[in-house]
Amino acid sequence: MMMMMMKGSLLALTCLCSAHFAATVGGPQAICPNPTIQAVEGETVDLPCYLDPLDNVENYAVDWKRLDLNKVVYSYRHQQENHQAQMDQYRGRASLNHEDLSRGILTLQISSVQLSDSGPYRCFVSKLMTRCNTTLIVIRDQQNMTTSGDSSTMRPPLHGPNNPDGGNMKLIIAVVTPAVIFIILVLAICGTIQKCVGRLRGSSEQKAEQEKGFELLKPPTKDHMDPGGPAADNLGIKVQTVQ
Repeated sequence: MMMMMMKGSLLALTCLCSAHFAATVGGPQAICPNPTIQAVEGETVDLPCYLDPLDNVENYAVDWKRLDLNKVVYSYRHQQENHQAQMDQYRGRASLNHEDLSRGILTLQISSVQLSDSGPYRCFVSKLMTRCNTTLIVIRDQQNMTTSGDSSTMRPPLHGPNNPDGGNMKLIIAVVTPAVIFIILVLAICGTIQKCVGRLRGSSEQKAEQEKGFELLKPPTKDHMDPGGPAADNLGIKVQTVQ
């Protein structure tokens, strides 16, 4: 009797395992569409992952791990985050959209990515025994690159698409410089003209004074010398004839 019960239990366990294996093989599979993802340091990056066919996994355990470190980046348990297993490096920066889990979307989002975040990642759904891998490559921000042997950051280029103020300054200089030169030329020309006018005016006045002096130096005419002439009459001089 005992032997029959043991055989029955063994048969039931075998059937259950076979059914679970069949369901797993034919069930949803985790898909990571991008084998490699590149991001710039400081950006927010998404590591896409979804089930095919789509399935509700909000009641399942979902883990994202760093394969090279063999540590948990993000852990989802009992419809909430599991911070106990999470690396301190990703705490507060790694997240899943819990509403997407009901649609079979398991995309991991990492904010303010760091150079140390570069590496291989794995999305894993333990109940479905499905997983997929993707690799994140974080590159240094060119504007924040440091020179070799110097901890100070390099200044951004004065001109370029990342610094529009440099282009505006260049345009302002190009417009203002010709205007300043034009004003200087105008002032110089006006000064020259004023000097020329002053010289001409002084020359005219000097010429008039010379002509006046010449008039005074002229000898008296016959009319002036004749006491009875018109000039004498004009001067009120009366000449009496001596008898």
